Parts: sequence; C-alpha cells; structure tokens
Amino acid sequence: MIHLVYTFEPTEYARANMTEFWEWIRERQDWFYNGIEEVLCTRWYVCTVGANVHSIEHHVSFADEASWGSYRAELKRRSNDKEWEARRCEQEKWWYIRDARLLGDAPVPSIGYDQDS
Repeated sequence: MIHLVYTFEPTEYARANMTEFWEWIRERQDWFYNGIEEVLCTRWYVCTVGANVHSIEHHVSFADEASWGSYRAELKRRSNDKEWEARRCEQEKWWYIRDARLLGDAPVPSIGYDQDS
C-alpha cells in the first residue's frame, strides 16, 4: 500500500471557529472522496507535541502507485468542473498546505487494533 500524507496548518479563521472547521472537514471528506474507489482509507491526526503542534495530518491510502495515479487523473478530470473546483478551493479559508509526501508500507508485519484477524 501507499499513503498520501498532507500536513495542514489551520488558518486563523479555522482556529477561531474550530467546531465549524471540523464540520467542514467531515462534509468535505464525504464530498471530495465520493465515488473515488481507489481510496481505500482516510485518516486524520492532530499533532499534539512537536514542532508542528496543532497541525493536522491527513492520510489517504491506496493499494499501489497505479491506484494513486488513477486518483490523480480523477481529480484532474473533476477540476474541469467549475463548481467542483470552486468548492475544492474553499480549503484556502480553512488551512495552509505545509507538506505533502507519499509513503510506502515497509516489509515488516503490522500489529495493532486495525489489522484484519
């Protein structure tokens, strides 16, 4: 599997309106990923200790690089729709993208609460 990881810094507006911010994220996630079968899982984390305290990490998981490529192609296709693109750009009200990276699973077995039994 591969994982697209974004680090977001909430804007001043978001920090002043946290309840609205998290509701916007919930609605955006449903809207943004709707119908994109390549996305296997999404996760959200808040950094509570460290240099980027209060930043948000968003992880999006795919089966492989081909699935990630199909996802990117679908976003490009959707961005041609003016209404879709305008809604996507609402994110500028809520966060700054500080980092984006692509991670691959290491060849080590995982353990823990989210593993299939």
